Amino acid sequence: MTSDEDLREARAAEARASQMILKLASEIRSVLAEDFVDFPVYEVRRRFISDAGQASRMSDEDVARLKAAIGSRAVKVRDEILAAMEDPEPWLSAADIQSPGKSLSDNPRLWALTQPMVKMVSQILDSFGFVQVDEIEYRMPMRFIRKKFVPGLAEKYWALVSDLCDARNRVREAEASKLRDALGKRWDGL
Repeated sequence: MTSDEDLREARAAEARASQMILKLASEIRSVLAEDFVDFPVYEVRRRFISDAGQASRMSDEDVARLKAAIGSRAVKVRDEILAAMEDPEPWLSAADIQSPGKSLSDNPRLWALTQPMVKMVSQILDSFGFVQVDEIEYRMPMRFIRKKFVPGLAEKYWALVSDLCDARNRVREAEASKLRDALGKRWDGL
């Protein structure tokens, strides 16, 4: 094969790997959409139960308002996160990470997009007088959602990221080979 053919083939492999990552990203977003609404309910409930003093002081109306605040804000924040996750860059940026991960949270640019959910939960807890003794953290779900096992999707994501890295390395090698060939021809031509 010539340098041009190698380069074309490497770029096609890079495009295929990127396309496969973005297709999987769409599937992951649809699965996480459900958890982005469930997480605030779970986390606030957990803290409500663990802070018996504050929870006991709340009237039934206060608890109903707390639940309503979660419900109304969780959907809005979920939609904001999902919109941000439409951008291909955070998904493809994992190719710049030195060692492949096992969780979606191992891609810091991607997982940073989930922080509005954490902030929203913190704000709700503060507004209802709950003392936050430990940090709120949104973790990748470790269960089936919509018949999809999230850790399995993460594993598939990182395998595709590895394919993308390999393809990008092949592009760099093909570009370097093409440059060497051109320099050799230039040298020989003078």
